[in-house]
Amino acid sequence: MPSLPPRVLWQAVLGELEVQMAKPSYETFLKDTTGTGREANRLMVATPSPFVAEYLQQKLYALVARTVERVAKEPLEVSFLVAPNGGDAAKQRDGNGGQPPRDVAPRPLGTLALNLRYTFETFIVGKSNQLAHAAAVAAADYPGQKYNPVFLYSGVGLGKTHLLHAIAHRVLARGLSMLYLSAEQFTNEFVTAIREGRAAEFNAKFSGVDVLLVDDVYSLAGKEQTQEKLFHLFNERHQANRQIVLTSDRPPAALTSLGDRLRSRFAMGLIGDIQTPDLEMRLAILRSKAEQSASSGLVPDDVLLMLAQKVQRSVRELEGNLNRVLALAELTGKPVTRELAAQALAGLEANRGSRSATPEEIVALVARHYGLSPDALRGPVREKKVALARHVAMFLLQQELNVTLSQIGRVLGGRDHSTVDHACKRVEVMSNVDAGLRTDLVTLREALEKPSAGKG
Repeated sequence: MPSLPPRVLWQAVLGELEVQMAKPSYETFLKDTTGTGREANRLMVATPSPFVAEYLQQKLYALVARTVERVAKEPLEVSFLVAPNGGDAAKQRDGNGGQPPRDVAPRPLGTLALNLRYTFETFIVGKSNQLAHAAAVAAADYPGQKYNPVFLYSGVGLGKTHLLHAIAHRVLARGLSMLYLSAEQFTNEFVTAIREGRAAEFNAKFSGVDVLLVDDVYSLAGKEQTQEKLFHLFNERHQANRQIVLTSDRPPAALTSLGDRLRSRFAMGLIGDIQTPDLEMRLAILRSKAEQSASSGLVPDDVLLMLAQKVQRSVRELEGNLNRVLALAELTGKPVTRELAAQALAGLEANRGSRSATPEEIVALVARHYGLSPDALRGPVREKKVALARHVAMFLLQQELNVTLSQIGRVLGGRDHSTVDHACKRVEVMSNVDAGLRTDLVTLREALEKPSAGKG
């Protein structure tokens, strides 16, 4: 069986790691790495700094090695090498004349790197994100004039970062200045500036910038001095009609760990939420991603439908699964079929079935989410709220733990397997048209991924 080129193999590995890891960790330690070579049973990976190489070796090696083995279909040692600018050095080895990676744009004003693919033109707009998209376009085209601030929020992997990059690209194309950073980066730079007596230099970094983009503001929780600094910076920019765009995982009113003054400022402008996409939109996203890939035109509609039905909660996970399928097709030299897709995703299904939560814990988690007792879900009551919670519990037991229909029936009060089957199918169908139900499923699944899922 032919082996993937190191660069392609590592790209497929990154696609999986991006789905598995928290966004800040992935972007800090893995985003700027590149597969550069392979010798026997060793894969070489270029990193941008000694710190990143050491962290990957000491803290993330086990996770990386397992993922490499799944993708490569054989165990490989991974060596993390320090190369200037990580990916740039790797591109030199690949014969591209030392040009920057194709998907990474320059970093004006010391901002975070921009992905060249994340533009308004490549953002798929649907019912679940049209307000957020419109708000982002307004911020880019009329900075400081229409809506200020713009506050975008959603769960993980639904497109907030794509919209921030799209704003940045359009602002730069218009010849305006912008600064894009995470709230964690804002905190670190502020603390460093205070410690080293460079407060004036820190303030100057934001002076005169046309558009300020701050990602993941929820991470400011508990950092009172940083919140105070952002509050005053916010007021200065707002009074000067300088555009501010912020993102979070929840709306301003729900950021109760932040100060009231700051939350009230976040809510002054236009708030745009991004819901989980319905089936039609998930198909459109997959089709667009497939057309952008090197395997354009080789992904049949039945495979896209299969992928769209498997993932409901994350655009990032959708793309990660598609990349996994395309990588296996390239590795084996086989066409993309439903059978090949099932083979590519088999490892993910196995991992899903091995979660530590028990059926009883899932029932308790769902009951708590809907403000009910577990006994209510097991009992005979058919009141609408109880029935919905019961059906959601059945669906999650089937999807997340691979519990049989008969077992699910026993867990939930001795119900017949045909009743369970009907409930699971109903939840799957309704989640494609009911944004509220999709949000419930996303919230519950995210809770399941936490170590304390379903307990307490």
